Amino acid sequence: MRFPCFLFVVIMLCSSCYKSRQTSLTVEVRNSAGQIVNGVLVKVQAEPTSNLEGQELLIDYEEATNSNGIAFFNLNEVFKSGQTGVAIVVASVQQNNLYAAEVIEIVEEIDNRLDLVIQ
Repeated sequence: MRFPCFLFVVIMLCSSCYKSRQTSLTVEVRNSAGQIVNGVLVKVQAEPTSNLEGQELLIDYEEATNSNGIAFFNLNEVFKSGQTGVAIVVASVQQNNLYAAEVIEIVEEIDNRLDLVIQ
């Protein structure tokens, strides 16, 4: 009798202690020579921009790259614990007449990484 009670308590403690990890996207921007590009705006938008019901998806972020050429996007508000998958987004950057864009599937509870080379 004591073992089933102990097992029940352990299961309850373990399941209630689960904390979801951060879901994020880190975009590094470089030029065609491989040099980091700082101070440019990186845009992240849902791809496609609407779902089958015709509702617009609310993924539309902009962030400037830091001195290391990195733009960081916290996507915790997009991901809901227990859901499978988060979103497919397109990340793009433009500087003068140079441009880069790439589609990425965001995986939940990790730091998704993307390298963009503007050309």
